[in-house]
Amino acid sequence: MSTAAGDRKSDIEGTPGAGGPKGAAELTGGYMNYVFIVLNIILAWLGMLLVLASLAALQHQINKDQNIAPESNNWLVLGKDITQGNPTGTYHTFAGFAINSGYPALQPGRLLRFEWFTFFLTFVVLCVVGLAMIGRVIRQTRSMVVGYMAVNLVLAIISTNNVYNLSHFAGHGRHYHSARAVFTGYLFVDIALFGLIYLLGLEF
Repeated sequence: MSTAAGDRKSDIEGTPGAGGPKGAAELTGGYMNYVFIVLNIILAWLGMLLVLASLAALQHQINKDQNIAPESNNWLVLGKDITQGNPTGTYHTFAGFAINSGYPALQPGRLLRFEWFTFFLTFVVLCVVGLAMIGRVIRQTRSMVVGYMAVNLVLAIISTNNVYNLSHFAGHGRHYHSARAVFTGYLFVDIALFGLIYLLGLEF
């Protein structure tokens, strides 16, 4: 076995005479790379906490108050009245704001299902990353982890755009601030996932 190949095998598996398996920093390409990976993971979890709190608040507001018609931004949506079952009427509910911002014509309680799906998918992906780091198998599993995060990043960007559009159409104060908070949280998640894909995609 060549010296270079032997050194690479020693880096991955550890050498009994050299103190056993390598530490987490060495398995992620060095101390600085490890620090940036940890910082991005922390940023992602902070974003997740913000998304959870603000998305739950927005969902609660939608379920509790479905008849929002601010005089300054009264969006009328022609079509089926999903709150009264009137196929020829109009409605001023939060769904009207959502439809104008690109959401499907669903009942208000189901409008944010894609954002919730993205949240729980991100939760699973971040748990996988964390377990790979803790178990010191990130080098062996990084292709899988990067692939998961790439798909997750696309969905997170879509969710970020959705709630950003929603915040512009929702003229009601509570809904506006909640939507902007969800947008901020997803933005943190986007940045963190992008950073993790870059850092874990490096050759080390």
